[in-house]
Amino acid sequence: MPDPTGRTALTSDDVEPLIAALCWPVRPDAAAVGAVGIEVESFPVRVALDGASAGRVPLADAAAALDERFGPTAPDRGLLPCWSLPDGASVTFEPGGQLEYATPPHATAAAALHDVERGVAALAGVAAQRGAVLAGTGIDVWHEVSDVPQQIAVPRYQAMAAYFAARGGDTGPGAVMMRHTCAIQVNLDLGPAAVARERLIVANLVAPLLVATFATSPLPNAVCGRFLAWDALDPTRARFAAGLLAGGNDDDPVGWLAAAALDADVLLFRAPGRAMTPGRPGFAFRDWLRDGHPVHGRPTADDLAYHLSTLWPEVRVRGFLELRSVDALPARWRGVPVVLLAGLLYDDRARAAVRAVLERHRGVLPQLARRAAVTGVAEPEVCALAVETWSLALAGARRLPPGYFRGGDLVAVEAFLDRFTLQGRCPADELRERLAVSPATALAWAADPVDTLTAV
Repeated sequence: MPDPTGRTALTSDDVEPLIAALCWPVRPDAAAVGAVGIEVESFPVRVALDGASAGRVPLADAAAALDERFGPTAPDRGLLPCWSLPDGASVTFEPGGQLEYATPPHATAAAALHDVERGVAALAGVAAQRGAVLAGTGIDVWHEVSDVPQQIAVPRYQAMAAYFAARGGDTGPGAVMMRHTCAIQVNLDLGPAAVARERLIVANLVAPLLVATFATSPLPNAVCGRFLAWDALDPTRARFAAGLLAGGNDDDPVGWLAAAALDADVLLFRAPGRAMTPGRPGFAFRDWLRDGHPVHGRPTADDLAYHLSTLWPEVRVRGFLELRSVDALPARWRGVPVVLLAGLLYDDRARAAVRAVLERHRGVLPQLARRAAVTGVAEPEVCALAVETWSLALAGARRLPPGYFRGGDLVAVEAFLDRFTLQGRCPADELRERLAVSPATALAWAADPVDTLTAV
């Protein structure tokens, strides 16, 4: 029905059907072994003559370099700069000037990983021409967050910054998340209706192990500062869904997602044109739906769809599964989480076995994830769970169809697990050791391979 603003207002009965259509379009004919998409974020860092950091690359310089390489973006710079490449990939920025390369869905992990290697190598070459490197770490260990301004002034990011400042201050978790973190997001298909629910459950169950295994964001008392920033960001929008944690035989993903969306605070309101205003902490979408807003009226279906884009659980459901728990990694290890997650979620035997191992931890996933962010796999219980889980996932990867991975991908997984997980270590331990030698040594360790730097 229309509200006083003239818009067609959403009703409570509309929420679950709309979320089912937007987030959970499972089909019985979906492929059992699905597609893979990968999003890789990096810090563009200038390099001094001694190899140390000379500061982040200013957004204007980075955008000009990308214009030279890929052609200009849309002329209206009031919108987020984005370069759409002929093969379907895209290049864009995060609010602090972090660079993101996103592949389209590929039929195999081999194709997705090849796309990432080629695409990020091209970006690293562009950076090298400007005396910079792309650093693959979960948090910027070379600069303070107060030294890195928000470089993108689009209305969405301005409203987000104001909302998070109201929650945690100008340099609190919101600022760290927006300006100071990078991740790898692995996107996998929901699959047929018969397996989609279990894929979602298992993807959530392994989130703490992804945090522990692939941490590259060391703080003085933690290995994954990126996760801790996201965890402290907003208790209503970056957590595990309450319905997921409760479990039970009547698991209902659409119900979980709807309840989580309704309980999450409204981050921003969209006004006519491009204007956006920040929401108020404590004013949930459920309140907006029930009571309306004195300025913005009642929410519409479009408002709910946009609200979903402001929720960042560890596994975000967007018609596919977006797994968000992996810190950004140096190029040599980027394929490891992709192989393990595809083997885990696309192989029925691996998925069932891992669920049997981890189901007992479902109700305490938030606590387990925080422990994982602090200790990594140095904690014996977390290490044991990681070793068993990733062994089962690797076995699942070996059972996927020939050609789904490249010849060296499984070998790289074995080498990573031998070097780190089986030793009770994670990449953050190595990064911390390199930082103790010098910031330049740490930057060389994290940089995408270019002629001017050698990883050590």
